[in-house]
Amino acid sequence: MKMRFSGHSNESADEIVSNYDSGAPGEADNLDFCRIYRESSEVMPSVQVEFSLVQEVEKREEGTIGKDYRMGVLARASAKLGVLYFECSSTRFKSGAGATVLLRGESRSNDDVSESEKVAPEDNLRIIYESSRAFSGLLECKSNAGLPADFKMPPEL
Repeated sequence: MKMRFSGHSNESADEIVSNYDSGAPGEADNLDFCRIYRESSEVMPSVQVEFSLVQEVEKREEGTIGKDYRMGVLARASAKLGVLYFECSSTRFKSGAGATVLLRGESRSNDDVSESEKVAPEDNLRIIYESSRAFSGLLECKSNAGLPADFKMPPEL
């Protein structure tokens, strides 16, 4: 199956920095990093990846689908969603003086899940992990934002 990739990864990184430096981090919300389209679908992406500046990790609501994992500050995954919170220390912030910020990456699958309930969350974590590693590189985060060099399914919390 052919896939088409679309997105604004460099622009998303620049906008995160700009919003933080202008004192408006709340405006850096759900910035489009990339979208993946199946050859048969031009309207709705199969997978979307977005990043946001956040002040804190969202508390997990009771009864929420999915599980929490030990990766970055915190990872969450379900059959259709992967979320990764990570801290980025970079001299790109504060006009070169540097700062540490908390980022939230999210990958969302819009297609029906054909995988098992065990495999799909791992795939979603892998997508947001790989995207977060790339985004941390664009932001020039120290030590790749503490994310490991290779993906390995993290332990459940």
